[in-house]
Amino acid sequence: MKAIITTTILIGVLTLTLFGQNIVDALRGIEVNGTAERMVIPDELTFRITLAERMGSRGKITIEQQEAQFRAELEKIGVDLAKDLSIYDISARYVRQRRLKDVLARQDYRLIIRNLDKVAPLQDIADRINVSSLDLVVAENSRINDIRRELRIEAIKAAKAKAEYLMFAIGGKVGSAIFVKEVDDEVPDLSRIPRYSMYAANAAMSAANTTYSEPLSFAPEKVRCIILARFEIQ
Repeated sequence: MKAIITTTILIGVLTLTLFGQNIVDALRGIEVNGTAERMVIPDELTFRITLAERMGSRGKITIEQQEAQFRAELEKIGVDLAKDLSIYDISARYVRQRRLKDVLARQDYRLIIRNLDKVAPLQDIADRINVSSLDLVVAENSRINDIRRELRIEAIKAAKAKAEYLMFAIGGKVGSAIFVKEVDDEVPDLSRIPRYSMYAANAAMSAANTTYSEPLSFAPEKVRCIILARFEIQ
């Protein structure tokens, strides 16, 4: 019985000692935020393009006819069709193949533009072949993952530098990192923007013979990384 009581007391003492040591260790740390940010401009745009069968003066103008013309026009402005043009989704292709003969079909395509200078020619092409719709669905920077990785490194270095000069002010030194965590930021994600319709074919536009020649541009967006870090105090 005495052995059990003694063991219980020793466990209790050990627990209190370890708990007290954890408190001391926690008090001998400094916790700071490090921030890094950069202004970034989108350089890669993803469009959703819809072609729809329609009736012309000589009968039905099929999607196949429009697609052939669309592909030829895209090649003229230097678009890599094999790499950057595809069916938007599998279900769209399935519906197209199983449609009834007397139903006007629609087909969606995904087009990636990797040079903003090609956007105005793309809009002109969309007008000339009378596409049903041309929608910008994603605007992103092709290096965004690398940029975020670089910012994380800069942010943790900034956190270390902040801890060092704060401790220097009171004659202390900073040791190893105890804890590191990336903090969520409320700055909008550059790589995902709301769906924005850039072009919609309609009778009024056609009658006015509207064309698009103004270059598309984006204001720089801020990409920021915040790192919360805790360092030992030596």
